[in-house]
Amino acid sequence: MKLYITDLSPNSRRVLATVHHLGLQNDVEIQKFDLFAGEHQTDEFRAINPNVKVPVLVDGDLKLWESNPIMIYLADRQGAEEFCPSDRIGRYEVLRWQSWEVQHFNRGLGEIVWETVAKQAFGIGAPDQEKIEAGLENFRRFAAVLNDHLSGQNFILGDKVTAADFAVGSHSALALHPQSQVPLAEFKNVQDWINRLEALPAWAKTAPQAPAQAAE
Repeated sequence: MKLYITDLSPNSRRVLATVHHLGLQNDVEIQKFDLFAGEHQTDEFRAINPNVKVPVLVDGDLKLWESNPIMIYLADRQGAEEFCPSDRIGRYEVLRWQSWEVQHFNRGLGEIVWETVAKQAFGIGAPDQEKIEAGLENFRRFAAVLNDHLSGQNFILGDKVTAADFAVGSHSALALHPQSQVPLAEFKNVQDWINRLEALPAWAKTAPQAPAQAAE
């Protein structure tokens, strides 16, 4: 298998962390692109993913885009039932939280950290306070949902980490950044859950080495 990623993406991090969590380091060739150098802008890569975005997993004839399906594919390939259950209820729970993070939680969070952390790291302009406020409103709305859900349990589906946690928590490094303005202290269960995620060996191994490396 070959995995195309970049050091600048939470979506790449969640997939790379999955590789480590499932013990697939020796089975997956990692191809890292420098997006700012345009290394992904080639006809060869466009044939693999016409969106010209990462992450992408290639396994034989399969060319799979998007981080959440890649995580599920890797888990299924390894028979990793704890990480991504295949029973009807467990699988739909994973899919529900993965959809929720794309549409709600990480949309608001992403807007905050783009304005407060990434723009400065990339040198592309001053933060837009109106966008920050809009992001904060959305984040608080959906962080409250997650905070209530995590009451009395360590991870999203219970006491074991799953693909749902890797998806919802993909922006953890940015949320913890001191410049981010993300109000984690208002949501203790979410804050504790992020700290538990950061302490996992697979997550720690894929931590960004600089602020810019955590931005998508």
